Amino acid sequence: MGRRPDVVWVEPVLIAEIEYRALTHDGKLRHASYKGLREVQDNAAVFKIED
Repeated sequence: MGRRPDVVWVEPVLIAEIEYRALTHDGKLRHASYKGLREVQDNAAVFKIED
């Protein structure tokens, strides 16, 4: 994983809270709404959205 020479891995600095109604068949968010930045990373679920 990530063995390409042009890949740069970084640690997340900011965590945004996003609310959405559904996912499309190809994995995109429908009716997404930005709720704000989280102060601390608590036990909330963190998901990685794939391209």
